[in-house]
Amino acid sequence: MEFDDNNNLPEQEGDYVEIYSKKAVFWFSVLADPLIGGALLIINLWLAGYKRAVALVVAFLVVYVAATTKAEYWYMDHYKIDPKKIDNNAIVFLLMSKGFQVAGGVILVGYFYKKYFPEDDYYPRSIINPLLITLFIVFLMAYFGISF
Repeated sequence: MEFDDNNNLPEQEGDYVEIYSKKAVFWFSVLADPLIGGALLIINLWLAGYKRAVALVVAFLVVYVAATTKAEYWYMDHYKIDPKKIDNNAIVFLLMSKGFQVAGGVILVGYFYKKYFPEDDYYPRSIINPLLITLFIVFLMAYFGISF
C-alpha cells in the first residue's frame, strides 16, 4: 500500500465566488452613499449564500439612512441652511453629512463585512459595472436637480 504525499486536490471550477472587496464597499459608501456600498455588500452576501444576512443589512440601511436623513433635515431646519449661500453652518452641514457617510462605510465594513467575510481570501470582483451605474445615477440626479 502506497501513501501519496501530495494530498492536494485539484481545484474545481465554480467552487469560488467573486465578491466586491472591502475597499470597494467602503469607498462606494464614502464617495457616493452608504446605500450604494450596502448594495455591493448585499450582492456579496447573496452570492455567498448568506440570504438571512441580506435582510439584516437591508434593515440596517433603512434605519441608518432614515436616522441620518432626519438628523440632516433637523440641522438644515434648525440652522436655516440656504443651499445658495455658503457660510459656517453650511460647511458644518457638509462635514456632518460626509461624516455620516464615513460612519456608514465603517459600520458596513467593520461589522457586517468582517462578520461574514472574516478572511481576505476571496476572488475580487470588478467594480466597473457598479462604478458606471453610480456615475449614471449621479449624472441623472444632477440633470434633474436632485442632490445626493
